Amino acid sequence: MWTVSKTNFRSFEEVEKIKNEFEIIVHMLKEHAQYENNKLHELLRKKQSAVYVHVEKEHQHYDDLLDDLLVRLKKILIEKNEDERVEIGYQFYLWYRKFVGENLLHLHEEETVILPELQRLYTDKELKAVEADTYHYMTPAEMIHMMEVLFPHMNPDDKEAFLIDIKESQPEKFMEAWVGIQSQLEANERTKLIEKLYLQPILSNQKF
Repeated sequence: MWTVSKTNFRSFEEVEKIKNEFEIIVHMLKEHAQYENNKLHELLRKKQSAVYVHVEKEHQHYDDLLDDLLVRLKKILIEKNEDERVEIGYQFYLWYRKFVGENLLHLHEEETVILPELQRLYTDKELKAVEADTYHYMTPAEMIHMMEVLFPHMNPDDKEAFLIDIKESQPEKFMEAWVGIQSQLEANERTKLIEKLYLQPILSNQKF
């Protein structure tokens, strides 16, 4: 979605591509928000901590904003006037840019307020169990989509930790997810992860 600013909104083909990519991101973001509301925030409620309240309200706001952005893209695809398509596309870009900026602040609050509070109230083992339960209900395809969105913003250590969590909790799904995401990694990064995740013996014996 980093190509939005360069999109030729006169082109139905380009808009359709953006819409398809955006629908995947919207689905993932909504699933992620639902996970936080129902799982992580529930953990805080059980400990009578209310630090999540503001974040949970923002989730609803972003849900509505994402729906509005998707409607704007669909309007472009049925608009016959090229100039009008460009104008709707420009408005989409402005509101999408606003969402990205707000979402970065939202993520900052999650990582500097919510996460530390969870770590204060629960052990690493308890938190890992909640995460593992989430991966249990995800398909490899959903894992791949999630990593495609998150990995461009992660450093190598975070990617490694992310993959280790999936490998440990869902080993039967991990290899399919790995095959799906490895092309998004730099060659040297991929080589290091194969070594750190002890994947070479598995890759040598399996064909995908």
